[in-house]
Amino acid sequence: MGGRAWLVVALVAGFAARSQAQVPPTIACNDQSGRAVSPLQVTNGIIAIAKVDQDGRPVIEYDQRPIAGISPQQRLFVYAHECGHHALGHDRRGKPMNFTQEQEADCYAIRSLMNKVGFTAYDVSILQAFMQQLGADAARHLPWPRRVYNLDGCLATESSDGGTARGNRRGAPSADDCVLHRDAANTILDETRDGRTIKGLYAAANRCARDVTCTFTIETGTLPEADIDIDSWSHFRAQKTRTEERVLKAGSEIESRFDETIDNVPTNESVDFRVLKACR
Repeated sequence: MGGRAWLVVALVAGFAARSQAQVPPTIACNDQSGRAVSPLQVTNGIIAIAKVDQDGRPVIEYDQRPIAGISPQQRLFVYAHECGHHALGHDRRGKPMNFTQEQEADCYAIRSLMNKVGFTAYDVSILQAFMQQLGADAARHLPWPRRVYNLDGCLATESSDGGTARGNRRGAPSADDCVLHRDAANTILDETRDGRTIKGLYAAANRCARDVTCTFTIETGTLPEADIDIDSWSHFRAQKTRTEERVLKAGSEIESRFDETIDNVPTNESVDFRVLKACR
C-alpha cells in the first residue's frame, strides 16, 4: 500500500486488531477521598455512568452487552471517563456536567488508559477520530450528549505523577510525536513452513510539516500464541535486533520490509516482531 491510503487503512486495521483483544470492560479507580469505586453491572443500555448508591458509596453502572459500532477500547474509555468524575470530585447526583468537567474527565481517562492499559499517543489519536465519528445509534449509549472531543489535547496536560505527559502540544511537537507507528499494524507477509523465517513489514507516517530522521529498531523473537490473541507483549522474547535509519519527508509515509530467521522457537510460541522508533 502507498500514498495517503496507508494512513487511513492503518488506522482502521490497527484499531480493529486491538478491538479483537480481550480488553477489560472496567478499570480500577478511587473517588476523590480514596474510596474504591465499585463496578455495578446493569442492563440499561448505557455503556457506563458514575453514580452514588443509596448508602453514599461511589459506583459505576455499566452495561457490557455488545453495541454495534463501539469497540472495546471505546467502552473502556467511557468507563475510565466516568471514573474521572468520581476521582475529580464531580457531583453526579442529577446535575449535568459542564464542558470543563467533561474535558477533565476525558483527560483523566486518557491518563488512566496510558498508565494502566498501555495506550500510546497513537492510540489516543485513533480513539479521538472514532469517538468523533460515532453514529447517532451508537452515541445514544453514551452517558453524555453528542459533543466535540479533544483527546489529543489531554496529552499536553500534566500526568498523574506530576510530570508532563509525552506529546506535549503547548509548543511544536517533538520529532517522536510527529511520526506515527503502531505495532498492531505490523504485518508478517510470509513465513517458512517451520515458522522460523518471516518476511515482515512495518509502516510509519510523518504528520508534521518538517522532515524527520528516525532510527527504527526491529526486534524479532518469539511470543506465546496466547499473548498474540490478546495483543500483549509482556512475554515477548527478542532474539535478534536490527536497526534502520530512515528520513521521513514532511507529510509522507513509508513502508519497510525485511527478512529474519529465528534459531529457537519454543512449543506453543510463534515468531513475531516489534519496532521501536527514535526520531530527531
